[in-house]
Amino acid sequence: MHTPSRRTPPPRHRRPARGVPPAYLGLGALYLAALAISMVNLASELSWYEPAAEVARLSFGVFGLVAAVRAARLPALPPRLRQAWGAVAACFATLVVAVPLLMIFGDAGGALSHWDDATHVVFVTALLIALQRFPLAPTNRRDRIKAGVDALTVMAGGSVVLWYTAIGPMLQRSELSTDVLFSAAVYPLGDLALLFSVVRALLRGADESAQQPLRLLTAGTLILFTGDAVHGFLDGQMDAVMPVSWQFICWISADALLAAAALTQGRAGSAASLRHFGVGRYMPFVAVAVAQVLMLTEAARDGEFFPWGGLALGGAVLSVLVLYRQTIVQQESDERALTDGLTGLANRSMFRKVSYRTLARGRRMSVLVIDMNGFKQINDTLGHKAGDRVLVEFAAALRQCVPAPGLPVRLGGDEFAVVLPEINSAEEAYDVAGRIAAALGPVMVEGRLITLAASIGVAVTDPGELTHDEIVHRADLAMYRAKSLGPETRWAIWQESLEPAAQAPAVELPVAA
Repeated sequence: MHTPSRRTPPPRHRRPARGVPPAYLGLGALYLAALAISMVNLASELSWYEPAAEVARLSFGVFGLVAAVRAARLPALPPRLRQAWGAVAACFATLVVAVPLLMIFGDAGGALSHWDDATHVVFVTALLIALQRFPLAPTNRRDRIKAGVDALTVMAGGSVVLWYTAIGPMLQRSELSTDVLFSAAVYPLGDLALLFSVVRALLRGADESAQQPLRLLTAGTLILFTGDAVHGFLDGQMDAVMPVSWQFICWISADALLAAAALTQGRAGSAASLRHFGVGRYMPFVAVAVAQVLMLTEAARDGEFFPWGGLALGGAVLSVLVLYRQTIVQQESDERALTDGLTGLANRSMFRKVSYRTLARGRRMSVLVIDMNGFKQINDTLGHKAGDRVLVEFAAALRQCVPAPGLPVRLGGDEFAVVLPEINSAEEAYDVAGRIAAALGPVMVEGRLITLAASIGVAVTDPGELTHDEIVHRADLAMYRAKSLGPETRWAIWQESLEPAAQAPAVELPVAA
């Protein structure tokens, strides 16, 4: 066999820069204008600020309503996701209806606060329904319980924050009237339900097409929660003057993020594989830390370190140590779940995860399936310990030859793979295969010189052409073709003639070791 000439890879071209869509520019301009007016009002109160603020919220309502309705009508989205955006549309419809009524009738008979309360309850309820309808990753019963417990931990931390900032001060200074009970109970319960739903979504993961929209929706929900906590804290202080602008800034920030989420969903396309949010796992730790900080803060405010100050400090130290240990355990668990224990390479689960993610993004990708030659003989003659050492040496050779962001993988036994995500041309995959073939050679194992050899099959998929299983199947066929050429290291490219139904002779491009 002769060594084939290498095709020169074509020059890499950068993807043309995409301009920002006009809808995003309009939303950003509206938000910046409303934010600028609010900041000016904080410095010097504007006589026309409240009407301008209501007009801004109405504008966000119209903007978000149109974007959410369009997302809810996308035929490529699954039914649950369309229902979720229908609920988001209801959030914005609340603003579209309520804000003009407030501007027309004003604070007639002191009813303005009741209008605000009713609008807030309807808005939060619709947003809660939207978060419940978002399609989350399927999982087993144990993982669902774990996600639920973690979400309850965050909700408990949030309840501590609301008790400290809003509920406690309000009940302490006010008589138990209907308005006080409504503000102290209904508002916090709605916010805590939102917090639980958000954390559950972060921990469970979301459909690929809904991942970025749900991230924006989550950010808006957390800002809404924070704004309500600050509002309740200032409202619960006897001597505090609550700036109207701060509450409005929280509202418009949440509105802008919800509208941006709807716009992003309209550009995300159809549903694809499921992914998890890495930030969600840290939220239970943050919730516990916040609760400890509040206890220390209150102990410092009282000026009496004994007994509560020492107890709070000890509790904080214990919580930090427990959380740190839990973080280490979680990292070890994640590594075991995605890493081969012998070689340290990624395992089959990680292989599928990277492959699915790349294909879902519509990128060109290559898969190399690699099978070691003569490994069974090594195990039979030198023993499994020497065989394990050979596998480790082979894995080290793969690491050296596969450039980032390529991922070398051990599929099991003496079978390996490489996934090359987001390559610019097929020639990049051929170069990696040639590099691996050239790197394999003699290694010293148990005092004996052993020559590493393998059969390598290469398959490349263009954007949207193949599924994960189809490209792995093609790489398998090419690998078997390379193995049929002899015990030396060879690599072959998938050709249509390699398919079982094909009649024409196969075409292969081997590279000698």
